[in-house]
Amino acid sequence: MSPVRPATKDRPAPTSPQVRDFAAPGAGFAIEWDVRPVYDFLFSLTDEAGRTEDLPEADRTWLRETKAAMPANVRAEFDGGIFATELGIFVAGFAVDRPEIQTAVAFVDALDAVSTDDLLRAILRDVERDPELGGLVQRAIAGDSEALDALRDHMPDHKAGIHALLSDPPDAHRRIVRVLRAWATPFAAIEPRIRKILERDHALRAADRGAYAGSELIERTTGGVRWLGEVGIRRVILAPSYFSRPFNFLLAGDDWRFFGYPVADEALEVVDRLSPPAALIRLHRALGDETRLRILKLLAGKDLYLTEIAQQLDLSKPTIKHHLALLRAAGLVTVTESGAVIYYTLRRERLEAASADLAGFLVP
Repeated sequence: MSPVRPATKDRPAPTSPQVRDFAAPGAGFAIEWDVRPVYDFLFSLTDEAGRTEDLPEADRTWLRETKAAMPANVRAEFDGGIFATELGIFVAGFAVDRPEIQTAVAFVDALDAVSTDDLLRAILRDVERDPELGGLVQRAIAGDSEALDALRDHMPDHKAGIHALLSDPPDAHRRIVRVLRAWATPFAAIEPRIRKILERDHALRAADRGAYAGSELIERTTGGVRWLGEVGIRRVILAPSYFSRPFNFLLAGDDWRFFGYPVADEALEVVDRLSPPAALIRLHRALGDETRLRILKLLAGKDLYLTEIAQQLDLSKPTIKHHLALLRAAGLVTVTESGAVIYYTLRRERLEAASADLAGFLVP
């Protein structure tokens, strides 16, 4: 791998160091806190960013208008290229073991300098770990067209991104750098403000870091993702994110798991005293949809896998996954992950507290 470019006079070293705060290890793994805006730089490019009121209106408008102002060849990548699915965002894993990368500009410079093979493996690292798909990834990277076709068939949700990434890897490398370099310019203007939000969230969780550890700390931080550990995973990275709100972004490495979790409501700057708490909005938004109510009804009977819910409601997995993410963000559902096994559980206590939360806002 090519070395990361050192700091220069035009691109000085950061004055605010990355926070790498190690909590007490639990269940064979240690927890790290990674507080850098470089992840938000990438998460802000996802389709989900700014889709809900969890992001203040000013930044939803900024996202919408800034993306629309990008050059035509960059906008094309959002509509049908590498960034048309979430696949391009997986490049965020490239920053996990590179604490010297503090800013969006430094991240793009590092991607520009790295070899194409290393870039592809950073994006496809989690897929490559799959026993069924790992061999296909290696063959596709080497130029095997049959392996590329098979990989697209196995990953229908990322079909366009897989084709764009592996049909011509050197060109894909150039396109990724072009898109991210274009996005880094406007993002740099808001980066200091985003960093302050992330640092406030990290400070707000000091009590949790002292009171909880292991899977319990992960679940509390992510707002309902219960991770039970995996063989060979020694590190879990918790990274606060502003633009991910209200969702969690999960990445995987050889010996680590990464949770880009949404910053707490208290980390934001709220100036309108009449504004209802964001948690209350999330709760009632989640309950105000027929499909989500049907999901809750199913989960009231028993814990279920994603496939089981999709089959019973006759809807696609991506659709159900989106609804479940909103239910998890509202505190109504717990997502339990144990290796390749993922299932969903109703949080009955949150339902019972719903009326009290509304009354507490209206009648203080």
